[in-house]
Amino acid sequence: MKNIQQKPLRFAHRGILLYEPENTLTSFNRALELGVQAIEVDVVSTSDGVVVCSHNFDLERKTDSYGYIDQLKYEEVMGVHILGPNNKTEKICTLERILHNIDKSNWINIEIKTRTLFDIRTAFHVASLLKNTDRKKNTIVSSFNPLLLWVFKALCKNVKTGWIVKHKELLPLLFLSRADHLHARGDIVSQEFLRTYKTKNINVWTVNTQPAIQWLKQQNVSGIITDRLEYYTQ
Repeated sequence: MKNIQQKPLRFAHRGILLYEPENTLTSFNRALELGVQAIEVDVVSTSDGVVVCSHNFDLERKTDSYGYIDQLKYEEVMGVHILGPNNKTEKICTLERILHNIDKSNWINIEIKTRTLFDIRTAFHVASLLKNTDRKKNTIVSSFNPLLLWVFKALCKNVKTGWIVKHKELLPLLFLSRADHLHARGDIVSQEFLRTYKTKNINVWTVNTQPAIQWLKQQNVSGIITDRLEYYTQ
């Protein structure tokens, strides 16, 4: 399907996770084939610094293996299979492979997972990967961790960042993150919220109803992240 400039940007949350194993190249490619222009991928680092695509540190939650990714070397997780719907499986994927196999005209939102405020080592690994690609223009690096985003921005000034927030009480920390985008959970977004943060690029997650998607489009937000890709093509 031909890709056109979309407003708002349409982010496929972990790819087409309702049909394929999430955070895999197959999942992302199938989502892009539907005509969405952007994907959202979660990443964590192995103990030896390889960035892999996973929403969880704990392998028991979505794979056929066990243990914690950040406590294992890449050779110990490279054969792990992500479990998907309809008994589908696919091997865990590295971020490097995604960066080199997704067309640079498509946007990628890389969400870095952390355990603690000072767990920032993945910021260094992702910055190193991006410096060796020509994907800087259409990439956003996001995290719940404002300190990680501050560090990443110091390492990679030309890559946009997004601070993920799910509680309004945390919004005063926005200055600490130095983020270019504000990634807000859908239930805290209102017209008052949008007026207050109108100078920011606002991407809203995870929006899975058609009325909510339509309302956000009318509010002219920058991006919408969803599992329900069928609502994007209507």
